[in-house]
Amino acid sequence: MGLPWFTGPAMFLLTYERDVAFGVAAFIGVELAVLCVCAFILTYGFLVGHTRWPVALSSSIGAFFASGWLMQQVAVHLMPAAGSWQLVVAASVGFTSLLTTYLLLPRPISPPLPQTLPWWDIPMRMLATGSLVAIIVIAADALGPQLSGILGTYPVILTVVCAFTHQSWGSDAVLRLVRGVTLSLFSFVVFFLIVGTSLPMIGLPWSYAAAIVVAVSMTGCMLAINRARGAR
Repeated sequence: MGLPWFTGPAMFLLTYERDVAFGVAAFIGVELAVLCVCAFILTYGFLVGHTRWPVALSSSIGAFFASGWLMQQVAVHLMPAAGSWQLVVAASVGFTSLLTTYLLLPRPISPPLPQTLPWWDIPMRMLATGSLVAIIVIAADALGPQLSGILGTYPVILTVVCAFTHQSWGSDAVLRLVRGVTLSLFSFVVFFLIVGTSLPMIGLPWSYAAAIVVAVSMTGCMLAINRARGAR
């Protein structure tokens, strides 16, 4: 779930319709917004064992948008220009946020059990992707590049799956889910760092192709390590 299934297509169309400078500024917003996703994850992780899913979910959504407002202020006042070094700084914020989140998240207590994904998982991903892309592209002129990037990272599927998992399988299943997503988001950060830094030199299609190869490879390595641990 940490791969850019939603944000990637939205940012591709946004950059294609506008220009490289707009795209790089949007990628800076995406990297800063990883902190907002971490705020969502941490809030749900801390509340999942103490409240029912409506309270945990609404609190997590509030944490995302509150931190999104804060990151927008940071982007406006501390990163008025959009360039490679600003993108690296924003990616560093993303990496640090993910590492801190993973260390702070509570650990599940019960042993893991195999679970089956709900039938609506893939259709919901498709619907959410199309809706997010449409909203971001249509509203991009009003939002600006960095706010478009921040809002483009809203964890649509994580919102749905966290609530479903919480209701169906309990708090420990949610903790395993969000801990896995946190690790997977490292490839998300790398994806947009590669696209943003290589875009001015090799263009949009090739920068996306390079980022896809690296991000999928990172995720594949994580899955292989996880399966090896499970086998032991």
